[in-house]
Amino acid sequence: MASTGEGLRDRRRRETRREIHTAALRLAQEHGYDKVTVDMISAQAGVSPRTFFNYFPSKEAAVLPGPTELPPALAAEFTAKGDAHPRDVLADVTRLLVRNLTENPPHRAETHAVFALTRSHPALLAGLLARFDGFQRSIAEAVAGRLGQRAEDEVPTLIAALALTAVRTGMERWVGEESSHEGEGGGEGGGEDSPVPYVERSAELLRTLLTP
Repeated sequence: MASTGEGLRDRRRRETRREIHTAALRLAQEHGYDKVTVDMISAQAGVSPRTFFNYFPSKEAAVLPGPTELPPALAAEFTAKGDAHPRDVLADVTRLLVRNLTENPPHRAETHAVFALTRSHPALLAGLLARFDGFQRSIAEAVAGRLGQRAEDEVPTLIAALALTAVRTGMERWVGEESSHEGEGGGEGGGEDSPVPYVERSAELLRTLLTP
């Protein structure tokens, strides 16, 4: 979802980035990831290879888009709330991640396709895990800023890992429902097109497990 203050140029860049990603993913599904080239992706997306590299450093990155850090505005808002008990900070950061998913919803079929590709291509799996690691570091930095600690300290690291685990678990269940109930008109929770209900369930279960 575009931000309220997004200008025409920013919107066009976002749309071009998505068009390149869609082309890369479609070609990887149709021809096999190993046979896809940057030239093929560029032609499919209607851009030059030079433009492709303005958006993505490689075909792997084009197939695996997604957040590598918290949006700065959300991170600043979270940090500004100030110090609190680590359990409350964990609850707040999971709510922040759910909000980010709500404002920037992934596409279910595309997410399912990406996960399927990573299962058969180790390089893509490594790239996806690297993205998760980068996103987790971003979360740890925001948590550390709120607690007055360093991102590499134990508490921010653990809070970030737990919050991201809740998100990943929910996302995997959401994508899994797409696969196991394909053509049946829906799965768990009515087959929601948004991962948010799944992530919220995982986050709530995490809070229940950690509540004394």
